[in-house]
Amino acid sequence: MVPLLRTLTFFVLFWLHQLLILPLLIWRTVQQKRHPGPPTWDETTKITTFWGKMLCILGGAKVTVEDHSGISADETILLVSNHQGDFDIPVLLAYAPNRIGFVAKKELAHIPLVSRWMALMGCIFLDREDRRKQVKQIRQTVDQLKQGLSMVIFPEGTRSRGGPMKDFAAGSLSIAEKAGVPILPVTLVDTYKLLPKGAKLFPGAKVKIILHPLIQTTDLSKEEKAELHIRVQNIVQSGLRG
Repeated sequence: MVPLLRTLTFFVLFWLHQLLILPLLIWRTVQQKRHPGPPTWDETTKITTFWGKMLCILGGAKVTVEDHSGISADETILLVSNHQGDFDIPVLLAYAPNRIGFVAKKELAHIPLVSRWMALMGCIFLDREDRRKQVKQIRQTVDQLKQGLSMVIFPEGTRSRGGPMKDFAAGSLSIAEKAGVPILPVTLVDTYKLLPKGAKLFPGAKVKIILHPLIQTTDLSKEEKAELHIRVQNIVQSGLRG
């Protein structure tokens, strides 16, 4: 009975919230067109952080953060995370150490209202089927990092949904090197349990976010650059073993 009530409450309050803040969405959209960049990101982050925390509470997430990063709130970083399920984005929105945008799959660009908020956050909707668009979108991600907006990528490319973590795409972390920012490896533990594969109800679950020590991307040797995705993958994987 609790999962059913939780699920009904989630969807009712989710869409009610979206409708109530619709005037604010319109205002932010106009504001971004007039004054694009960091000021809009700062203001939008306050709204999306609240949105992420609300979804975590409604979804029954009991979140623990284990922070070994030592980063400051104003430091620009590339967050590199495993991808377990549909709640990964709300969890990171709620508990990331600073303002973030996502390199997200293009399908998310079709969700009413939510996609517009994601665009205001500085999210990039990656088209993996069009190589030319993909190159342009990666450049946009680098530019946003250079402007001071931390970005999140999921180098597995798809959700593991509780299965083994997939290999990180080779070259996927070159974004950090091109932008001159450090990498923050992030391990999401048991987020898939908030909406298990095939489930229609939210059972609730205890989840953990592990923020590993930063990896600097400047002055890397050619060999270190080639193996960077494996190095970060092993760090993220280590958080799943504990």
